[in-house]
Amino acid sequence: MRSLWLKMKEIWWDFWEVDNNDNGKKHLSSSDKRWLLYWNFLSGVGVLAIVVLVMGINTLWVQHQNNMDVEKTLNTIATYMASATKDEYEDIAQSIRHDLVFSEYGKDIENFIQYIPNTAETCHTCMESYPAQALLVCANTGEFYSLDLYEKGESPDSNRGGTIMNFGYDEVSQTHIHISKSPGQQTGYAGIDRGRGIVSVHRMKTLFCDDCIREILETVEHQLIEEFFIYDTEERQFYPIDDGTTIQIGDYSLEIEYKNSDYKIMINYIGE
Repeated sequence: MRSLWLKMKEIWWDFWEVDNNDNGKKHLSSSDKRWLLYWNFLSGVGVLAIVVLVMGINTLWVQHQNNMDVEKTLNTIATYMASATKDEYEDIAQSIRHDLVFSEYGKDIENFIQYIPNTAETCHTCMESYPAQALLVCANTGEFYSLDLYEKGESPDSNRGGTIMNFGYDEVSQTHIHISKSPGQQTGYAGIDRGRGIVSVHRMKTLFCDDCIREILETVEHQLIEEFFIYDTEERQFYPIDDGTTIQIGDYSLEIEYKNSDYKIMINYIGE
């Protein structure tokens, strides 16, 4: 500690006092050093003040822009609602949802829906076992429909053939589902006749846990969720229903086709 103090004292002496005994004037005078320190200090304070001023102006500008965006959004909503007739309210609500809300939060939809509390007592996609390998799951109701041609443990040889039909309906999106299977021919198809294309995140928060909702969002790259998605019960993996894609789940190949606003899923048995 003493050596440190002596070193500091030596540096102080060299800076301020050595010029008093410097007849050759090789060092700055004390007054010159004070003048330099004074103006360097003022320059530093000036630069700091300019930085703070610029940051303050930028903050005020950002706040002003945000206030203008909020005012514009509220005025747009008010215009939509004020000009709507009784029959147009549903279309207006859908326009507000897609044109205003999702245009703002579409790239970060997960953070957008986090403000809706999750009240799901049991998750429809976290069950321990399922009766099928491939399921068609409704996001609005949690209902799932088997896409398997055969029940688990059943082989094509043990099947008697015939045609199996199954139907479903999503009242939120007004989407109809019809599934036809021909086990004897090892083929089938699922038709999704889309209605309004609405997905209720409020309902999803009562049907699925947040972890599953996050995985579902990842399959569609954090964009809008469609009314139905495909679930691999063995691999615990979600798949979006996209046109022109082929999904292999267990013993089945699912070919998805989009036509006239509806989806058709061709089911083919590829197991041995």
